[in-house]
Amino acid sequence: MCFSAPVSFTASALLIPAGLYALRLAYGQNSSYLPLASIPIAFGVQQACEGLVWLGMGTNSSTAVNVGVFGFLGFAYWFWLFWAPWSVAFSESSLIVRRVGWSLGVLGFMYGALLYLPLVFQSDWLSVQVVHHSIEYNTRLIFDPWLSQEVDRVIYALIILIPFALASNRALKGFGATIALSAIASHWLLHQVFVSVWCFFAAILSLFVVFICQSSSTTDWQQDVN
Repeated sequence: MCFSAPVSFTASALLIPAGLYALRLAYGQNSSYLPLASIPIAFGVQQACEGLVWLGMGTNSSTAVNVGVFGFLGFAYWFWLFWAPWSVAFSESSLIVRRVGWSLGVLGFMYGALLYLPLVFQSDWLSVQVVHHSIEYNTRLIFDPWLSQEVDRVIYALIILIPFALASNRALKGFGATIALSAIASHWLLHQVFVSVWCFFAAILSLFVVFICQSSSTTDWQQDVN
């Protein structure tokens, strides 16, 4: 599998317009889906950041690499941990699922801050290199003295995926399931570059959000579990 700046920027160019279309659908049909509809746009920006990393590494530009790396990891290590659960909570009809989503979003915000902010202030905690035609983000995490990074990944995945698994909307359940399967495949096939590869697969899968927003006004996708 080969990734590169053109691959990242092409993904970005595909995702951002798709996200804008999803926002238009959500605004016109069901405004509670607006946070969810913005997910492809956020992934598009994240992929553009990784494209910048590729360009910086190719031209030996430390400025481009740093901007790209901290932008990419800002999404990967922090933003998704609160935005994904809150997107489900905002669109959810079940009070219990809403509470779970909001609570996990708060937890994700705090957990993500502890993952990401030390990397910003401790320059020796982060380095990048190309491995298997993908970018490896070598990070030292604040939890390393107590938890392996595999455990960190499980916690991360649970915070993001539990709200999708509990969602009343069957399309959201399906989206969460595909994200989970892509995480398992990325970890199994390309463990060393897991962060880069999983984010790329999740970004492409986020195009499914357009379909969810198209379906958001149809009661066939809703099952009230209150």
